[in-house]
Amino acid sequence: MNKKIENKRQKFIRLAELRTEKAVMAIENLIGLSNPRNYDYNAKDVEKIIKALKDSINVVSSSFSKSKEKKKFKIR
Repeated sequence: MNKKIENKRQKFIRLAELRTEKAVMAIENLIGLSNPRNYDYNAKDVEKIIKALKDSINVVSSSFSKSKEKKKFKIR
């Protein structure tokens, strides 16, 4: 059983490193869009890009949250 858990851990590490590196590279590719000699953009455009990235990070963070239980609704 320990071997199976270790294999899951190794698989997680391998995939997490690969996918994180791809995500970081994709984000770094956005830096090229900041050259005003090549592209026409405004502050609103940049805000939309940053918001989309932050929203995605929040979704990832939430998916790894340990507390997956639903909280009961309370008015108080």
